[in-house]
Amino acid sequence: MIKLIVLTLAGSLLASAPAFSHEAHDIEAALEAYSGALAAEDVTEAEAWVLADGEDFTIFEGSGTNIGWADYRDHHLAPEFAAEGFDIDVYDWHGYDIAIDGDLAVATFTIRMEYVSHGEARERDAHGTAILTRTDNGWRLRHLHTS
Repeated sequence: MIKLIVLTLAGSLLASAPAFSHEAHDIEAALEAYSGALAAEDVTEAEAWVLADGEDFTIFEGSGTNIGWADYRDHHLAPEFAAEGFDIDVYDWHGYDIAIDGDLAVATFTIRMEYVSHGEARERDAHGTAILTRTDNGWRLRHLHTS
């Protein structure tokens, strides 16, 4: 299903190339704001960039699944950020590839992480896919998959 959505979005870009640059910039800004909030371990700011109501936001992180922002915030982010011996040094999303179709967008990107967990310095490169929805307040994250 996701493959079909991505292919459909990619094909529609040919017809909407002039609008793509402006829209892609707005989407990239939303992704940067969200990832920047996570880098700052600021759950409240991160919430401003997702569809926070009910089960509108989903995330697959590695083998984990959270359905709804409250589930992710309360059972993953907040405990992780509050954990003694956990500190983020670098959490950088970059290399965006964005496809837009109306009020739906898909972005793929690379993630660079440098952090301390249980007193041990770690670093990791990963990848992400985001599905965003255009709202009255701009683009917001509907789904994330990072691994």
